[in-house]
Amino acid sequence: MAGIGWKLQRMIDHGSLAGTIAAYLTGVAVTSAPWLLTTAVLTSLRIVSRHATGDFEGVERFLTVLYAVTVVVSAPIHVVVSRYTADRLYDRRVDRIAAPLRRAAALTVAGFALIGIILAVVLRLPLALALVGVPLTAVIGAQWLMLSVGGGMMSPVVLLRAFCVGAPLSLFAALIVERMAPAGGAGYLFGFAAGQLITLALLVRGVARALPPVTDESARLLPSFVEYRLLAISAFAYYMSIWADKIVVYLVMGGDAAAFYAAIGAVAWFSVIPAFAWIYVQVETAFYQRFRNFYVELEGGAPLRELKQHAERISIEAKRILRGAAAVQMAGTALAVAAAPRIVAAVGLSPNATPLFRVAALGAGLQVFSLLEVLLLTYFDLRRDALIICGCLLAGVTALTCVCAAIGWPPVFGHLVACAVSAVLGLALVRRRLSTLVLDTFQSQPFGVA
Repeated sequence: MAGIGWKLQRMIDHGSLAGTIAAYLTGVAVTSAPWLLTTAVLTSLRIVSRHATGDFEGVERFLTVLYAVTVVVSAPIHVVVSRYTADRLYDRRVDRIAAPLRRAAALTVAGFALIGIILAVVLRLPLALALVGVPLTAVIGAQWLMLSVGGGMMSPVVLLRAFCVGAPLSLFAALIVERMAPAGGAGYLFGFAAGQLITLALLVRGVARALPPVTDESARLLPSFVEYRLLAISAFAYYMSIWADKIVVYLVMGGDAAAFYAAIGAVAWFSVIPAFAWIYVQVETAFYQRFRNFYVELEGGAPLRELKQHAERISIEAKRILRGAAAVQMAGTALAVAAAPRIVAAVGLSPNATPLFRVAALGAGLQVFSLLEVLLLTYFDLRRDALIICGCLLAGVTALTCVCAAIGWPPVFGHLVACAVSAVLGLALVRRRLSTLVLDTFQSQPFGVA
């Protein structure tokens, strides 16, 4: 999302507290807004269901599965589309973005509508819920696509407005519709979908205004899926790792245990929001500037001595971001661990969830640290290394969760160990690659090709 870096930097360079806060809120919106909203909705559903009648349990189950499926299935698409967009911004061919994006958006809406139908059948939703749930699935899928592209193109103010308007409206509309026209879970879901549709409309409008009026209709996105296939697989593996342990718990321990475990994990991920925002802003500003300077000098034929100096600056900046992310996440995790009893009570979970929540918060922090390592490696086009980390994470979470479930241990411990191993592996790969950045860069050039 390199296109947004200078806008974030300008906000921070104003020197005002408001500008800095706005920059980090943009990071929250880009990295966390959809799943943050989903978790808030699931929490509000637990509260509403205590004082109303209706199939709120079905709505909660549907939204949980909807979020999981849209995140995992859309991840390979979005990472390729965002990389394609970043490449076009880098080579100043913005006119080649609109046409592929239109086609990708149309296929996304159609594809996720079909997924919504499949989910409605598999989950045996009542007709009233299915009529709202199917279009909502398409809306959420399209939201992720617009966010992946718009995060690098539109103004941070426009992006923040889309979620600051749509997110509260989704919650208020859901509650108002449920109160004024009681229809159980279907009414709540209808109000929520209306707010999400407004968010999508604002995102589409923001992206459309950022695109030039002249469009190259010959531009194609398919070659990027071939070129960046390893990135697509890495994205799928990483996001699948977030849900793999829940699937294992469902298959081994049943639906009730899986719902309880998923609720703990969803709330634990709130502790990573500050680190998410910090990583996004730092990578897209200071780190990206170092990265770009290195490759500008490389393309300009700078001597080896200067290239080594730029590579050293990149290494220093990367290590600073790793240390900073670790410090921010440690603070977030410590706060979550200390406040665990109150957090668990506030979201309506039983007190015996408190120790499990603490372990889940530790695992979530390590998983986010692995994501930062993957991001740094993909910046240097080290796609195989990124895939190794994501593959290790997915395999580890799946295998260790199975082991814990088989021997009677809480599955959350398997998730924690897998995340720790992947984070250590990723740190070793990043440190090794940073020490050989100049050599790796020259080895990747197609010398001798006519």
